[in-house]
Amino acid sequence: MYESIITSAREVRAVFNAFILPRIESGEILRLPLPATHAGASSGQPPGTRSQTLYYLDDRGIVAKAHCFLLPYGEIGASGVPDPKAVLFEGQWLVAETEQAVPD
Repeated sequence: MYESIITSAREVRAVFNAFILPRIESGEILRLPLPATHAGASSGQPPGTRSQTLYYLDDRGIVAKAHCFLLPYGEIGASGVPDPKAVLFEGQWLVAETEQAVPD
């Protein structure tokens, strides 16, 4: 079990971009999307948008958790890239302060 550190969403994104994204692009980390659910009107996304949680795994297990909105025409909404919520880094889970839990 890893210790969880609550930190800013900015720090989680920075660690994800610097240490996880290159491993995703090289094929070392796989993306596991969970089934998407309806995104409510409060999300501010267009009607028909779906909300989806993504897990990123390497040969040891889950190394990151992210969220995205899937627009009705298939693109990712909001910023256009998944929003990392938790990242396993140096033996600790860095968890964005807006998240309640780390991945199982």
